[in-house]
Amino acid sequence: MSLTVYNTMHRQKEIFEPLEDGKVGMYVCGPTVYNYISIGNSRPIVVFNMIRNYLRFSGYKVEYIQNITDIEDKIIKKAKEEKVDYRVITDRYTRAFLEDIEKLEVGQFSSMPVATEMIPEIIDIIKKIIENGYGYVVGGNVYFEVGKFSGYGKLSGQNINEMKETGDDGFEKRNKIDFALWKEAREGEPSWGSPWGRGRPGWHIECSAMSTVLLDGKIDIHGGGIDLIFPHHENEIAQSEGAFPGKGDFVKYWIHNGMIEVKEEKMSKSSGLKENWILRNLLKIYSPDTIKLYILSTHYRSPLEFSMGKLDEAGRALEKITNTLKNIRFLTGQKDNQSADTGISSNLESAIRSFEENFKNSMDDDFNSAKAIGDIFELIKNINNIIQKPDFEINSSLKKVLQNAHEKIIELGMVLGLNFEKEVSNISKNLETRTEILKEEIEKLIAEREAARKSRDYKKADEIRIYLQNKGIILEDRKEGTIWNLKG
Repeated sequence: MSLTVYNTMHRQKEIFEPLEDGKVGMYVCGPTVYNYISIGNSRPIVVFNMIRNYLRFSGYKVEYIQNITDIEDKIIKKAKEEKVDYRVITDRYTRAFLEDIEKLEVGQFSSMPVATEMIPEIIDIIKKIIENGYGYVVGGNVYFEVGKFSGYGKLSGQNINEMKETGDDGFEKRNKIDFALWKEAREGEPSWGSPWGRGRPGWHIECSAMSTVLLDGKIDIHGGGIDLIFPHHENEIAQSEGAFPGKGDFVKYWIHNGMIEVKEEKMSKSSGLKENWILRNLLKIYSPDTIKLYILSTHYRSPLEFSMGKLDEAGRALEKITNTLKNIRFLTGQKDNQSADTGISSNLESAIRSFEENFKNSMDDDFNSAKAIGDIFELIKNINNIIQKPDFEINSSLKKVLQNAHEKIIELGMVLGLNFEKEVSNISKNLETRTEILKEEIEKLIAEREAARKSRDYKKADEIRIYLQNKGIILEDRKEGTIWNLKG
């Protein structure tokens, strides 16, 4: 099965064929740094991290650019409210953003340009737009004349005659739907020199300049949330194709993720963030993989409902995976039983092969991470159906197959951006935050309980079991020994 992606431009799935064999250029719109990022802002970061990982897994060399918008109306408004220089705002929230994505364990961008460091490139592309007849100057402002660009509306599917004004600049424009490329400096606002006087770039032109310059005009994938389709991405197309009319389509594949919603309410920074929407607050409660599993368990194009309950569900699902991996580690470390293999190994090997094939087919179907996660759980179910049988006995053949299953789950989890191995290690290192008890104490008490059982002191053994249960630890007695897990 070939990789297919849903192209917003054509509203259908298409076979993925990059502009250059073996290479993919990907540009994703990043944050405007005037507030902390929300769980909603983190969805495209998690989604496109997954997409980049899978493209690499599929053998492509990926150049992945994500910008930071550090000059925009919302930033200026925030600076005025706090009575500080705009750079105080952008420095604060850029640092916060970088801290957040590091804690979320995503990123690894090829480049992360900021708009104010590319003012010369932005001015240059505006000049080209004017020279090609798509831009005009009014005083110290430059506008894109939408009516002259015949392809305007092709991404969003909107009719140019039905469009409303796309800005509230308060300046004279030839048409209400024309949009700003360059804004004349206002008193007290940040500005840069230009052929049209001091001013600053419009929001849309920043991404056109950064993407075309840094990817040398070879943009296979341009991504972001569906809220960016219009006007932001529509305007990017007009600007970029207006500046370079002979180069064809600005982007080959447009990919957009759905929004995270709270009871039909859009989650946005501009309308005000609630404390439990802010990503850094959630990272104090949930592990990075819990948050990523929550996001990736729904197909990226579908809307995603937010609640703490949904995150709790993701945490329990993650525990099912990590507990199985932990049990595999335990079993592969036990002494071999000399009993004959009754075909269990070959059945499990077949399940692993099916898992790998199904996982790839799921991801080849427009990066269907939700189905791929379902494939992981199907293998987990098959493993547990084997190792949790009362008559299960470990042997050298099964050890090898279980170890292979362990490695495949770890490997393909990492393709999604989920670090199951780290989750297992974190559980094993220290459980104080969940159980108020250290791993060493758990193992010591299990040993004492085993000794009590052997000496027929069942009262003491039961007391230890109940004590651990109250601490959030569930014991499972097996022929190979006692396995402990976190209470679900």
